[in-house]
Amino acid sequence: MLNPDQAIDRVAQACERAKKAGADAADARCHADSATGIGVRLGALEDAERSESQSLSLRVFVGQRSASVSTADMDPASIAALVDRAVAMARAAPEDPYAGLAPADALLTGAPPALDLDDHSDGDPV
Repeated sequence: MLNPDQAIDRVAQACERAKKAGADAADARCHADSATGIGVRLGALEDAERSESQSLSLRVFVGQRSASVSTADMDPASIAALVDRAVAMARAAPEDPYAGLAPADALLTGAPPALDLDDHSDGDPV
């Protein structure tokens, strides 16, 4: 899985590439999740499982047209292909007079705030 800095980099690259490909605006988000499940039966460990997932979602705007796409493939080349596909989809979409990002003064610029939401630990399943 990507670390937070890598995820921020992939999101920024996707938005920059979308603008270079002809999008007027773009926004993206990266989601990562991991889970551990433990099954106990009659006081004894019955099963243990772990799952991980990650995805990148991108929304692009071309005039009053928009398209949204997502992928679980975090390879830079795959994200580049996804961006190109999203811009092509937006160009083919019907116009929507309500499509667009929030005004510039309402958007975050620069680095996101450090919210310290991750304690960087995994619980002990036993």
